[in-house]
Amino acid sequence: MATDITAGSAPYCMMITFEIAPADEAEFNDIYDNDHIPNILKLPGVLEIIRFRDASMNERGFLVYSALYFLAEENLHETPDWKTLSDMGRWMPVIRPKVKSRARRAGPVVARFTP
Repeated sequence: MATDITAGSAPYCMMITFEIAPADEAEFNDIYDNDHIPNILKLPGVLEIIRFRDASMNERGFLVYSALYFLAEENLHETPDWKTLSDMGRWMPVIRPKVKSRARRAGPVVARFTP
């Protein structure tokens, strides 16, 4: 894949959504922002990551957080290198057991729109 691809021209995206208990929110955000994302950004082909939270809790009383990963390669999130980086630090031992649910979608970008 060409090395001059930017997030704005990334050919692939992966979105992951988590449900987390409100009591675990501060720790979740700290570890996601300060451990997990910096580790994942070390992987060539990860171009940008955007995180967001739903405006209100879901019907089960959990907070819903999502992250959109802009990727230079298809299925980069399924590689052994991704898994190694993803499991580093506090993410796997501290946060994964606290996640109430996780859903992932991935695929090619089919259209882009800017004003």
